[in-house]
Amino acid sequence: MYDSSESPDSDGQPVVTARGDEARRLSVFDLIGLAAGGMIGSGWLFAALYGRKLDYTSLWIWVADGALMLVLAVVMVELGTARPKTGGLIFLPLQSSGPLVAIIMAAGLWIFYVTDGVSQAFAMTKALSLSSPGLWTDGPQPEITRWGLVCATALLAVFAAVNLLPPRLFVKVVLGLTVWKVLVSFLVVAALFTTGHHGAVLPADLQEHCRQSPQDQQDQADLHMLVSSSVLFSYVGFQLPLDFAGHVKQKDKEAGKDKGIGEATRLRRAVYGSLAGAFVLYVAAQLALLHHSELGTCSPKDPRTIMAVAKVTGVMTYPFLIDALVAPLATGLVFAHALTREVAALSAAHLTHRNLRTIRGTFIKVRGRSHEVYWKVLLVNFAVGAVIVTAIHGSWEKVSAMNGTLMLVVYAMPGVVLVALSPECSRRRRIVRGILARVGFLSIALVLFWVQRDSLWYGMAALLAGCVLLLGLPALARSGLPVLGRGAYDAQSHLALLRQWRTNPAAGAGVLLLAYLAALTLLRLLPDGWLWQSRPAARLVVLVLAAVVFEGLVRLSGRHIRGPGNTTAGPPPAPAPAPVPAPAPDGTDVVTPPPPLP
Repeated sequence: MYDSSESPDSDGQPVVTARGDEARRLSVFDLIGLAAGGMIGSGWLFAALYGRKLDYTSLWIWVADGALMLVLAVVMVELGTARPKTGGLIFLPLQSSGPLVAIIMAAGLWIFYVTDGVSQAFAMTKALSLSSPGLWTDGPQPEITRWGLVCATALLAVFAAVNLLPPRLFVKVVLGLTVWKVLVSFLVVAALFTTGHHGAVLPADLQEHCRQSPQDQQDQADLHMLVSSSVLFSYVGFQLPLDFAGHVKQKDKEAGKDKGIGEATRLRRAVYGSLAGAFVLYVAAQLALLHHSELGTCSPKDPRTIMAVAKVTGVMTYPFLIDALVAPLATGLVFAHALTREVAALSAAHLTHRNLRTIRGTFIKVRGRSHEVYWKVLLVNFAVGAVIVTAIHGSWEKVSAMNGTLMLVVYAMPGVVLVALSPECSRRRRIVRGILARVGFLSIALVLFWVQRDSLWYGMAALLAGCVLLLGLPALARSGLPVLGRGAYDAQSHLALLRQWRTNPAAGAGVLLLAYLAALTLLRLLPDGWLWQSRPAARLVVLVLAAVVFEGLVRLSGRHIRGPGNTTAGPPPAPAPAPVPAPAPDGTDVVTPPPPLP
């Protein structure tokens, strides 16, 4: 049985009103569970293991990357609390800058979240290979086997299947897994400090199997690789509470008085608290591993490194081995869960196939309670993840390269959106917002320029492929092609907007963003020493380019917001649409694009 409450959206189609489990129920602990569940994943300790080669210099990298993430977090929290909306990482760029920018962000976010799940599936497969050697090859360059690829694909199916649980039950499951892995993580770090002072020594068999190859040493000594993927990627996940900003508990109202804390405070506590906790954990883990010289011969690519680290933890050996499965499991579940809401928001804006959004048939009853089931989104995401698993063949470097690059692209745009929308606030706060937004945008440009060439290329190629699909499929659906043609793919086509880049500010913003990303990629792919007399000169060029593009995007976004007929939600409104009902007193939320700005 299905239970839904429908009201027309901007194009006259029904939009289902969320009930029960999805209706303003997320508390601070729930939000922290989502954030910490996404941040402390498969590589929470192995990023620090990569950093051993840099000795205490690695601590400054953790601090610098943590500071960058804090700036980005402040910008995203300011935007998310001023315009709280589930799926806001897609809807808000659509509102400020138009459909082309929203599609670029959606492509990056979609692939970013899917590949994060893929990386967690690979990590679980590597941990399982300790008891099932057929999943991973032995030798100086361990690789995943065909059975390992099957196992990783099956784990993606597990991520999707668990996400069919009612949201309230799902959040409880994730919160329980997160409590476990946070507790174990800090206990493991404490154990590493204790055993390090006593000079723990690895067994002879592990010393033999955990030898690094020369190539591993070269990769670990590369500062660009450490900054762009291993360390920065460890902080990913703080934004997950903002994906559910529209489902956060509000103040309780009784007798005309507000009680408790509001949704903005809950979001701030969840994001800043989880980010601060992760920073303390990562720095402590780096300090703890610096006491273990015997682990300097272990390659993070080798599954036996998991056992090596477990052995030096002493009494925490078995909890650490269990955590090697629990940590990536929780992270994969959280990112799969968040992606369903972002894709549903994308579909509600008619930027992808509309049958992926919350429509009739996605509400089911379990023991008399209604809850949403995004099974179509989960199925599509599983298919995309399975393709990526096969394409990259278990390469952690390629996964982290795509994730790191796409993460930075997605995190850059909220600063532009915040300045363009300019939510109401004091003059001083508006100035601070503008400064932080620009600092974050320029810092991301520098980090992208420091990324290894191959890493940047993998990420930008994945982003381009996603943009081509999201822009091209609606156009193909209007052709006479079999399968895709004759309206089989129901989404609004925005490909023709590219021709209007000189006159349409929304088209201009999209073209400018694409050109900027292409320019950054081209500058990074140029041979060292060609056109660059010194690294400071190259960085200055990148900073000037980023500053010009930021102001250009803000200006074009402002023109789009003030432009006539701006609906901010894809298809034009139908004549005299019925008004969307206000949320019910029980806190139900309407899954529909935000209203046009004045």
